[in-house]
Amino acid sequence: MRVCPVTSSKNWQPFYSSVSGRIMTGDQRIVKGKLNKVLCIDSGVVANKIAFTREELELLYGKEYELNTLDKEEHFFYTSNGFVARSQIFFEWIAPYLPERFDTFLEIGCGEGNLLKRFADKYSDKNLLGLDGSHKASQLANLKGLNVRQCVITGDEAVPKADVIMLINVIEHIEDIALMIASLKNALSDNGRIIFCLPIQDYGGYDIFFAEHVWHFTADHFEVVLKKNGLKILHSDINHPINHGIGLFVCEKSIINVVVPETSHANIISKNLEFWETSFNDLDNFLFLNKFEKIAIFGAGEVATLFLTFTSLGDSNIVACIDDTKIPGEKKHGIPIY
Repeated sequence: MRVCPVTSSKNWQPFYSSVSGRIMTGDQRIVKGKLNKVLCIDSGVVANKIAFTREELELLYGKEYELNTLDKEEHFFYTSNGFVARSQIFFEWIAPYLPERFDTFLEIGCGEGNLLKRFADKYSDKNLLGLDGSHKASQLANLKGLNVRQCVITGDEAVPKADVIMLINVIEHIEDIALMIASLKNALSDNGRIIFCLPIQDYGGYDIFFAEHVWHFTADHFEVVLKKNGLKILHSDINHPINHGIGLFVCEKSIINVVVPETSHANIISKNLEFWETSFNDLDNFLFLNKFEKIAIFGAGEVATLFLTFTSLGDSNIVACIDDTKIPGEKKHGIPIY
């Protein structure tokens, strides 16, 4: 049975159970399956009902996962100053909070190294290392001249020693967060820093529907998790002007044990679910009443994938998708791209 990383509670209740026969992964794949999420009654944390086995993790992240394995930037943000690569956004956000002095830098879950390469270019005199579960991503990173090893990190293995350890959208995938943080602390130098970025649920996030995201926290939830596990938060930011829905937490090892008051934020994530379920139902009703013979979709990103997975849109005759993330003539979810 799961233990809530915020309150140590084992009191869970059903939160969401899908009915479409499809599930969505965070790398925008749609596969057959059933999604089951549960809610901790005492904290409001949401989690996967069933834990992944080690074998399932090796298959998922070692072979199947496609995010940051395509030999290009994951995506670009379109801003008033033009489009900006995701890795550039994260680099500019994180770099000011590195220690004044450091020699070793480790990124866990570095993918093909888009972000790590930016740090390597900036800090060419430092020793940078990356770890990633994907065999393909690790090979692509090595071709860029980066020192990246293939390894699925879960917390029960030794983490290489480093002055800076960075995890970008990784910690929400970890089954045993306490074990993972203990491993990170053991690897961290005395004056080093651990930097986390992860989806937070304070602003209507939809990653509660991602099949491989084990945990779904508000910012307050995650702060409690960090403090309970002996980390001091030096800086946090949940209001990036471009990278919405992601929280940044810069930490160091805490000198003293902190007694963290137990808090509950049950309504926040439940309201997120209510919003998206209403949206799913509205679209299903619209499609039922109109009976379209052919449909074209404008935009093939995460939200389109979300609706294709959890509504009857995924059963409709979609003949075209208009998007600029793929070359015309290629397909996404079996739909021709224009």
